[in-house]
Amino acid sequence: MKHLLLLSVLALATAPAYSEENTKDAAQDPSAAPSSAADWSGSAELGFIETNGNSDTQSLNGKFNLSREMGALKTSLKTEALTSKENGNASKEKYTSTLKADYSLDEYDYLTSTLNYEDDRFSGYEYQYTFALGYGYRAWNDEDGKLDLEIGPGYRHNVLDQRNEEGRKVEDEAVGRAALNLQVNLSSNAKFTEVITIEGGDANVIYKSDMGLESALIGALAMKINYQVKYTEEVPEDTENTESQVAVTLVYNF
Repeated sequence: MKHLLLLSVLALATAPAYSEENTKDAAQDPSAAPSSAADWSGSAELGFIETNGNSDTQSLNGKFNLSREMGALKTSLKTEALTSKENGNASKEKYTSTLKADYSLDEYDYLTSTLNYEDDRFSGYEYQYTFALGYGYRAWNDEDGKLDLEIGPGYRHNVLDQRNEEGRKVEDEAVGRAALNLQVNLSSNAKFTEVITIEGGDANVIYKSDMGLESALIGALAMKINYQVKYTEEVPEDTENTESQVAVTLVYNF
C-alpha cells in the first residue's frame, strides 16, 4: 500500500502540464510550444551545537528543500535529519520527508496531495506516514507574503516498536487533514514563516507547528531561527505527548 501511494504522488508530480490553448499555439507556431525546462528552486540548511562540561553533547540538524514549477503544477520535496548525542550515547535521531504536489485551478484555488514520512527512533514508533488529498485556497499572495489554507481526507499508517495493549504493532486509520502555510516578508532581507498541520482520526490526533525567522547575511546565505512543536494525543508507553526543538541554522538558497 505504501509503495502504491508513493507512486501515485510521484506520478502526479512528474506529469506534464499542457493546456488545450498551449497545444493549439504549438501547432500553429512551434516556437510557442511549452518548454520542457522546469523552474527549480530550493534551500539547504545546516546547524551544529556542541557543549562540554558537566555533560558532553553534540547536535546536528540538516534540512534540504527542493521545489519545481511547471505550468499549473508545483511539486516540492522537504527532508530533515536531526541527530543528538549526550556523553557518547544517542539521545535523538529523527528523519522526516514530505513530498507535495499542488495543481492550480485558478488564481486562488488549487488541488493538493501530500505524502509525509517520519522515522523517529525515540518516539515508540518504527516509522509513520500519512497520505492526504485535498483542496487548497490562496487567501493571500502578493509581495508582502502569502497564506495558503488546505483541507481534505487522508490515510495514516503507523508501525510501533512494541505491540500495544491490543497486541498490535500496526495502526491504520482514515484521517482528516487541515493545514496553514503563512509567509510574511518583513523586509527585503527577512521573512517570517509558520506552517501548521492537524491530522485527526478516531484513534489519534497529531498537531504540528513549524515556525521560522530567516534573515539574509551575504548573497544567497542566510541565518534562520526555527521552533518546531509536535503534539500527539495518544502516544506509546514511556513517551511524551509533546516534542519541541529550537534550532539555529545557516541557510543557502538557490
